[in-house]
Amino acid sequence: MVLAALCSPVAVASTRKMVNPGKLKASRPAREMTLSERLAAVARRGPVSDRSQVAVAIAPIGQPAILSTNADTDLILASTTKLFTTAAALDRLGPGYRFRTALLQDGELLADGTLAGRLVIRGGGDPAISGRLYENDPWAVFRPWSAALAARGIRSIRDGLLLDTSFFDDEKTHPDWPAAQEQHWWQAPVSALSYNDNVVLVRVTGAVRPGGRASLGFYPAQPFLMSLVGQVATLGGHGTSVGVSRRAGSPRVVASGAVASRRTWSGDITVVEPPLYLASAFAKVLREEGIDVRGLPEVRTQALATGKPLPVLYVHETPILPVLAVCNKRSQSFFAEQVLKTLGAERRGSGSWKGGLSEVTEFIRSLGLDPSRYRIADGSGRSRENRSSASAYLDFLQALATRWKYFPQFEQTLAVTGSMDGSLRHRMLGPDTRGKVFAKTGNVAGVVTLAGYVEARSGQRYAFVLLANGGCSEGRGHAWQDRILTELARWG
Repeated sequence: MVLAALCSPVAVASTRKMVNPGKLKASRPAREMTLSERLAAVARRGPVSDRSQVAVAIAPIGQPAILSTNADTDLILASTTKLFTTAAALDRLGPGYRFRTALLQDGELLADGTLAGRLVIRGGGDPAISGRLYENDPWAVFRPWSAALAARGIRSIRDGLLLDTSFFDDEKTHPDWPAAQEQHWWQAPVSALSYNDNVVLVRVTGAVRPGGRASLGFYPAQPFLMSLVGQVATLGGHGTSVGVSRRAGSPRVVASGAVASRRTWSGDITVVEPPLYLASAFAKVLREEGIDVRGLPEVRTQALATGKPLPVLYVHETPILPVLAVCNKRSQSFFAEQVLKTLGAERRGSGSWKGGLSEVTEFIRSLGLDPSRYRIADGSGRSRENRSSASAYLDFLQALATRWKYFPQFEQTLAVTGSMDGSLRHRMLGPDTRGKVFAKTGNVAGVVTLAGYVEARSGQRYAFVLLANGGCSEGRGHAWQDRILTELARWG
């Protein structure tokens, strides 16, 4: 009976009323988004508030841009400025260039091994007199120096060390840099003779028993004329809270706080007189070699007038490519400023910011670009006056990749996603982006930038510029940049 009811004409008609063929329409497949649309959709999820600005410019290498968002507005570049500095240096000085520091004999060498005069150390702007390129051994550079003197029979230096810094001008700190940040490593002073990135470590070691006074000291050497004062208490347990500070221009470092018993805390602070810091460290190694250094070191900012060339005892050399890699992979601002002034000294006879920037301008012009589109104020990007539009910056990246003979060597100096030697080591580690993004990071207060190249899954290579200015935290800025480049690498 039930079956009959279901099969009756009335039941069938009733069932047919449930489906209205007239209201059915053939469904159309959704249109797949273009790459530009995908990127624009991701880029719209900006990292900062409405009062801030972002700019995006992306293009396949050698082709027109596929995305330009606010790309004609001049924005702060932060440390992506280093690409202008390092590219200009590589072009103008050449990949075979070496920073040179010379040891010269100013005085007669007596029969008893006494140098009756001074040992002159003539600086050449080398930023790598440190342990950075020598397995973190801060004295490694000096050992061949002292060995060379010993091999010449020198057993004592009667009148001490003369530090010739005339390769650079006397301006150690850029006028755009905030004085309040002078003590921090990222704003280290610049000098033709520098040591350990012109940063000294302050070490604080807790006493054996709680309540005792902690011991204070400098490492790897006590800079001449600098002092370390303060009282740091020793606590029980494992808690440590120590701070060190130095007022702008002051050689006095103050430590305060508390450290756990038998624990050592370390913090870095910039030095006031870089050549004297180098002298203190070198003198320590000389004494270990058995060479006595008498007298106090002297800094000479003008070239030494001797009437005839001084005998050369030793020349230390550092190749340029590892230095440029430290600039770009590690974003080391001190290195970038040393490179810029060296560029001015070698090409213009003026080891100054002005001299170096003139060479950067000429390099930009040599690429067929209009230098007026780029405002470059220093070598590192610490100045907030380093500005360009994303569109102009993209043109610079395109010119490097398509018509510059040194681009293969230059690309090797950039940070790479997932590579532990650079600032992108912990970013974009997915299968489409790990090892595929070659770029320079940038960050100053409220500004987060990234510029470089990416190889997409298809094999197509792209140049990109991602700028966020004003109230942007580093974390939010990185997340925004990473989303865009991940989309580009996946679908490009």
